[in-house]
Amino acid sequence: MKARSTKYIIGLFLIAMLLTNAASSARTAEASPAGSASVIAWNAITIRTVITLGQQPAPASFVYAAFVQAAVYNAVIAIEGGYRPYKSSLPASPGASVDAAVATAAHNVLVYYFPQQQTALDNDYFAFKDAIPDGMAKTAGIAVGAAAADEIIALRQGDGLNADIGFSMPSPAPEVWELPENVNPLVPWLSQLRPFMLKSPDQFRPGPPPRLNSRTWAKQYNETRLYGDRYSEARSSEQTTIARFWSSDPLTQYNLTYQQIATTRGSSAAQAARLMAMGNMVAADALIGCFDAKYHYLFWRPAFAISQGESDGNDDTTADPNFAPLLGTPPHPEYPSAHNCLTSSQAEVFAKFLGTRHIKMTIPSTVTGVPARYYATSTDLTKEIINARVWAGIHYRGSDVAGANLGRKIAQWTLKRYFLPEK
Repeated sequence: MKARSTKYIIGLFLIAMLLTNAASSARTAEASPAGSASVIAWNAITIRTVITLGQQPAPASFVYAAFVQAAVYNAVIAIEGGYRPYKSSLPASPGASVDAAVATAAHNVLVYYFPQQQTALDNDYFAFKDAIPDGMAKTAGIAVGAAAADEIIALRQGDGLNADIGFSMPSPAPEVWELPENVNPLVPWLSQLRPFMLKSPDQFRPGPPPRLNSRTWAKQYNETRLYGDRYSEARSSEQTTIARFWSSDPLTQYNLTYQQIATTRGSSAAQAARLMAMGNMVAADALIGCFDAKYHYLFWRPAFAISQGESDGNDDTTADPNFAPLLGTPPHPEYPSAHNCLTSSQAEVFAKFLGTRHIKMTIPSTVTGVPARYYATSTDLTKEIINARVWAGIHYRGSDVAGANLGRKIAQWTLKRYFLPEK
């Protein structure tokens, strides 16, 4: 871990000084109830900050949410206990206000990464803080939250966020990724960002995409050409709806799902903070691993490959100059599918948190006119996203399967090591 900031060290001393008094009031009305309302409220503020106002692209958005939720998780666990903290040395803080700690941790991290939104965040913070009764519990909670935020900010220094990694587009050639003119590659730095929990971005890098002269390539190419075209007659109306459903903003979609789970299950603050940390941090690492592979292989997208089908040297593929995907193609390489890396990782998070693969959950939509969808099992969720990206015309099935396998491996490895109950 990086050297602690002076602000962080001062925070620890303040906590130690306050806790003697605050602990004695733990059983009084002054201490905040251990509910999830504050965790949910600041998760919603995080979505607004990162997506609505911050306009962060989908793959990067989970990184910022992970910063926030890691700090909130550590702050809540320092007060409530029950689970192992994330790379934290905060002292146990029984009796401190959970509400004050959550608000302070989330606010301070968000202001650090989004200073241009400080006024809005300050307004939220002061309104939230003013509603908490004054006293030692509140003061201690503020100190815990501030220390948790400082700890995460210090931990992530020099992690490669938004770094210029010197990437330049490769020369055009069969199987090589291309972009339209005047379009920049999306977040290549994510491929080298220091993971939150993985040992390295390439820890689970998959093998290469299929060779262009293979039957596998021809089969995948022709499936996407048939089902993924904007005007496909083979794709059913239900398949079109499913493809469009999965064009929802993923950070909003999944964090609303976490909120829904926490609310319907009556989760404590510790349980809600754990779920939101698990979800966003596992997602961030899954996307880091995914982008490592994407920018390593630089494989071409259907939008370009199918219009150049004669150049691949495969007799079983035919160029279709009129091919246009149902959905817009994101400006990052084809292999593996990012949404499959993400969604398969979330399927594992849901199964882990709920203690069953029979997750029986509804995931909301952010697409106008497209309703929420129900998933009986985590396997159903993963199977659907594999199909959805083919029907959208933006991936080949092999990229989807490779992404789903990668996200599952990353989530399973991570969840065996982090967010575990206290010994």
